[in-house]
Formats: sequence, C-alpha cells, structure tokens
Amino acid sequence: MKKTFSFKLTEVVTLIVLSVTLGVLWWGWTFVWGLASPLGSIGLNYLLYGFWFTGGTLIPFLIRKPGAALLGEVVAAVVEAFITQWGITAVIWGLVQGAACELVFALTRYRKYDLTVLIIAGALAGVFAYILDFFYSHYAGLQPWVWAVQIISVIISGVVLAGLLSYYVGKGIIKTGVLQNILPEESEEV
Repeated sequence: MKKTFSFKLTEVVTLIVLSVTLGVLWWGWTFVWGLASPLGSIGLNYLLYGFWFTGGTLIPFLIRKPGAALLGEVVAAVVEAFITQWGITAVIWGLVQGAACELVFALTRYRKYDLTVLIIAGALAGVFAYILDFFYSHYAGLQPWVWAVQIISVIISGVVLAGLLSYYVGKGIIKTGVLQNILPEESEEV
C-alpha cells in the first residue's frame, strides 16, 4: 500500500480534534511540570517531559500517514502556545519533537506503527528536545552528572509517556470503533 502525504477530510478533522485536545491537555500538564520543578536541580523533572511528545506518537498511531507525527505535534504545540506561558517557543519544540517522531516513522517507510516503533519515536523525541533544551537553557554550566540524569530521564519519559501511553490510549480509541473509516483494515489488529 502506497503511503502519501495527502490526507482525507476525515483524517484532517481527526488530526485537528486530537491535536487541539492534546494542546489543552499539555496546558494542564504545565501545572504538573511546575509541581516537579524542585526536581529540576538534579534533572529528574525530565521524567515528566515525555507527555509533550504525544502529538508525535499518538496521532500517527491513529492516522497512519506520512506527516501525521509532525503535523500532530505542531498543531498541538500551536494550541499550547496560545494558552501557556511557553508562547511561540512551544511551536519550536513541537517542530523538533515532531520531526524526531516523523523520522522514526519514515525509517519504517510508514509501514510499522507498533509498540516498539512508538517507544523509539518517544525516546528520539526526548533526545531531540533535550538537545534543544541544552542550548536554550544554557545547560553547559551544569555538572556533567546532571546532564546524564536529564538525558536518561527524558528518554525514560519518552518511552513511557509518549511510547507506552500513546500505544495503549490509541488501542483504546481504536477499540471504540470511532476511527473505523480512517484506519486501514490491516492496522486494526494492532
């Protein structure tokens, strides 16, 4: 089956609804992130970071098209930009995180959307986001052990919150049958 960048209207509507929903959920997640700020001095706040990668994992799990990861992450980040303190920087991070996820799906030639692929996409989004954070937040002045804790934490978070969570939430959504007109038949057993 040839994968194209063209989206059907139902896929566009689904992508927008899911992305807006995630953008609002990400706004709520900023409060959880704020509560974890004391852990930032030792890098463990990054254990919560992966939830912001779900636009790049959940949406392509449900809309199996090239570009879904990037679009899902960016559209959700635009919504988040309007309602959080992050502003336009949220869109920059959305582009980076979405590109990381999109890269993983592209490497599978947009043929695999299983748990392993989602876990790898979440982990890579964590690595890409951390590289951006490292320079934006001037982490060069931190102790190298803090960098290690941060990078390990963000990868774990990407695996758990973006990979595992998106997979099981996505499977739950698929089981409801609401996406039966979007998902190809061969993907429904995932």
